[in-house]
Amino acid sequence: MKYSLRFIILSGILAVLIFFQAGNIFGSAAEVSSFRGAALEQDVFDPLIAKSINESGGIRVTIDGEETTRFSGHLFVDSHMQIMGDLSFVRGAFSASACYFPDEDRIRIDRGSGTLMLTPGTLDAVSGDGAAVTLSTAAVLNGDQAFVPLFDVGTAFGYEVAWNSAKLSLSVTSESAVPMVLPRSFDLRDSGRAPQIRNQGTQATCWAYAATGAMESSLLPGRKYTLSPEKMVEGRGYAFKGTDGGDYSQALAYLLSWKGPVSEEDGKKALHLQEAHVYDSDDMDAIKRAVFIYGGVSSSIYADIENGALSRSDYYNEKRNAYCFNGDSRPNHDIVIIGWDDDFPASAFGGKAGGKGAFICQNSWGANFGDNGVFYVSYYDTNIGDQAVSYTGLESADNYDSIYQSDLCGWTGQIGYASENVLGANIYTASGDQDIKAAGFYSLGRNSFYEIYMVADYTGKDSLAKRTLVASGSLADKGYYTVPFLNPVSVKKGSRFAVILSITTPGMEQPMAIEYTSDRMADAVDISDGESYISGNGLDWDSVEEASKGNLCLKAYADRTESGEAD
Repeated sequence: MKYSLRFIILSGILAVLIFFQAGNIFGSAAEVSSFRGAALEQDVFDPLIAKSINESGGIRVTIDGEETTRFSGHLFVDSHMQIMGDLSFVRGAFSASACYFPDEDRIRIDRGSGTLMLTPGTLDAVSGDGAAVTLSTAAVLNGDQAFVPLFDVGTAFGYEVAWNSAKLSLSVTSESAVPMVLPRSFDLRDSGRAPQIRNQGTQATCWAYAATGAMESSLLPGRKYTLSPEKMVEGRGYAFKGTDGGDYSQALAYLLSWKGPVSEEDGKKALHLQEAHVYDSDDMDAIKRAVFIYGGVSSSIYADIENGALSRSDYYNEKRNAYCFNGDSRPNHDIVIIGWDDDFPASAFGGKAGGKGAFICQNSWGANFGDNGVFYVSYYDTNIGDQAVSYTGLESADNYDSIYQSDLCGWTGQIGYASENVLGANIYTASGDQDIKAAGFYSLGRNSFYEIYMVADYTGKDSLAKRTLVASGSLADKGYYTVPFLNPVSVKKGSRFAVILSITTPGMEQPMAIEYTSDRMADAVDISDGESYISGNGLDWDSVEEASKGNLCLKAYADRTESGEAD
């Protein structure tokens, strides 16, 4: 007979309680027995209860009144029953920069003018003004991941953090939070968070160098990787040659399909990308916040190299390493934004800029270009910030056992019914006995609202009416998101199941991302590997393959059950 670990733990707790109750009945020293029982309750019961909570994985998170499952797996309860969050949770829930510096064994969290510095394993912390802070429980390291006490982080930055261990609920409220005011200048090089300087040579692979550089930056300083841009070029799902160039959409398609990123050290897949935010050229403040919180942001510019080198361009000031293109040409080059200077003089751009201020950008032309590979691009440059990507969710390569997908070329188009809302369904066949734990999809604009449903026993389009809600929430930025389900949905090997997304994006008439056979990808897209449907009302469903010759960009992630098999 099999019993769940949680049942065994709770049975053990009950046995200990009975033991101490018996001691109170039959013992002669009632006061001593009571005192010892209270001490053991804290020392023994709390760790057991915490372990049970962590294994259940059912912590409900509410941020500013909205329940979300996006941070599932980023929390745990320590042996003192204190709620702890990793640095990804701190960045997302508190809109703060949070980094672990391994050389100093120090965690630093910044938001606006506030700073909190913690040392793993101790209750001693320091605020930005040097004042000592005593924590309720110590920060800890788990492998290369740092976890911090959320109540103390909230207190430091004016957030209200409420943890109810009985209801397994965590609430974070920002009403009284320290304002998120960015500094006038910021440079990732100052904190060791800029990626390494590299040289793409004569190949048209800047897009891959920018993507891998931005990812490396997002992991620094705590996790140091050298990721391969060459493997990205070779492994993308497009029928292009290395000399044909590329862009951010190809990088995202390669990464989100779990083909990479690949480590240059051992040639193995190093990580899984589960979230990325996408910005436009008019999102200057959002790009700054992304650099401050998450690290380097890849971006497109137009590099005026018609005369053979940027240094010969009228738009480049070699003495100041300053560039401002104010023409009409579309982007032809990708770089990594690693900071900014609001007071960088307009005069440095030779009359091309309409005012002061510049992004600090890292190129992929080696250390001999600019200031050791770095140059300044004016805020008034025509294209800076265009096709900008922040790689906000890189996880270990064993985070899920399986991925279900039919969009290896990623987001190449969009579909809808001339409405801000649309529903889409992807049908998959289970490769083993598995728990479907999350779905991944694109939000094509800001402030989208989503609902995710599952049908565990899909038998045809009519069965989509039996869908069950498994997650919902809102997304501030455009990009790709992986949303865990509050409760996994079990499927049997060989069975067909449906993942359904309802998404509403203000101002959009086609809010659902698809992979389709465009002219530039006629030899790359295979629409035979998917079964996708869309609906405007949730009742009538149209085939995406027939209507648009494409597949929905809607993935599912699964772990095998005890008797199941991974892909």
